[in-house]
Amino acid sequence: MWFDINRFHLLVLLTWQFSIFFASQQIFPIFSNYVPQWKCGNGEPSSDCAVYETCKSNLTFVNVAFKSAAMEYDWICGKSAYLKSLFSQIQFAGVLCGTFSFGAVSDVVGRKPVAVFALSLGILMNFVTGLAPNYQLLLGIRFFLGLSVGGTLVVVCTFVMEMLLPKQRMALRAFFNWGVARLMMTLIAMALPEWRISSIACAIAALPALLIIIFVFPESPTWLHNKGKLEQMKKSEKHIAKMAGVPYIPVEHQKIEHSKTIREMLQTKGLMRRLFVLWSMWFVASICGYATDLNSNTISGDLFVNQILFSILIAVSKMILVIFDTHVPSFRRRTLHQGAQLVVCLCFLLLTFMTFYGYTGLAFLIVNLIGTVFIEYTWDACYLCAVESMETACRASATGTCSLVARIGAILAPMLNYANLWWPPSVYLTVVLLGTINLIISYFFLVETKNVNLDNVHIDSSSEEGTPMIDEKPSQKSDQ
Repeated sequence: MWFDINRFHLLVLLTWQFSIFFASQQIFPIFSNYVPQWKCGNGEPSSDCAVYETCKSNLTFVNVAFKSAAMEYDWICGKSAYLKSLFSQIQFAGVLCGTFSFGAVSDVVGRKPVAVFALSLGILMNFVTGLAPNYQLLLGIRFFLGLSVGGTLVVVCTFVMEMLLPKQRMALRAFFNWGVARLMMTLIAMALPEWRISSIACAIAALPALLIIIFVFPESPTWLHNKGKLEQMKKSEKHIAKMAGVPYIPVEHQKIEHSKTIREMLQTKGLMRRLFVLWSMWFVASICGYATDLNSNTISGDLFVNQILFSILIAVSKMILVIFDTHVPSFRRRTLHQGAQLVVCLCFLLLTFMTFYGYTGLAFLIVNLIGTVFIEYTWDACYLCAVESMETACRASATGTCSLVARIGAILAPMLNYANLWWPPSVYLTVVLLGTINLIISYFFLVETKNVNLDNVHIDSSSEEGTPMIDEKPSQKSDQ
């Protein structure tokens, strides 16, 4: 099979797809915060809060595609409008806490028990979301759901990566990705257009990930090796071979190295400079990506058709990137990030002017779709550069700090959507401004890393401008 995928690897990939489908609850506010236009009596449909607040006795919603929590709890105009943003912010705060807590616990007690707990809690919270009797309890439930999402993204991701061959990670990025997860969520919302029922359905749809981890996965052999539990490691490897339908062949594991702490990284001048560049990239990708995603339910046209188009284009763009990156060796990481960021800035600058002048036609949707796809490409550059530009001793810790910075960006993103109440182009102009700053930082400080040998990346205080001391020869082991 492609990428040497056997039946066990296929189950691992499916587990990841259903796990990120569960994690797509981060953008469920696209539907739970959806508000259609309204009209007063026989007046013209609009989104004018002055009309909404002065005409409640004779106010009706127009072309309701989805019955949202915002409509049920009146999070539309006035003081209560901020609760829409708070719904997302509380959830993202939970993701931030989950990233810290579950990741640390899994390093101590193992990948499997923590992955099972995180997914179980998350699926339960998603189910209970549909039963919330009031918005106060609903916000509390979404915090714990976010906590579980953070744990899932960190622990299940690590678990999955430790079960796959390096070359299979490309298959994961190309065919089992965020675009597919978003499409799954959109189709559920379209089939069940009410926020409570959709929440319960999403919880049930995420169950395959939990069941596979419970009944199919052994403990991670990599984690067992790092803990010196060699006999249990061999049992896990034999179980994997049996599930894969292949003969067991002992795997040679690399010697365990000392991992640098965050303090040690910040004390190394070259690493610190590199981290600041990566933090800029991750923060901007996160705040811009989530802000535009959460704002996508305001685009004119059919809510579900628009979201399906976003989902399919994101999924297809991942496949195109992997194919292009594989077959065009001259396509560099700097080109990927800076080219994508430039297109993002141009698209959202155009959207700023369109929104300012009140244009909502087909071109608005097309430019939005293009801009969103290229934001996804900046995300790809973030992951690739974080992995390839850090030495082995601090790669995991460095990526963890990048994830932390991204979570902070996600918490701030809903505030941009709230600002749209006062000035509609707020989200788009912010994307342009932050993107421009990020582009400048990337142009002057991002170092090219494509085809580096990951085992030979070393950065010290003497590294000029943070340039890694690397073996420039392409490595068969490097994960592009």
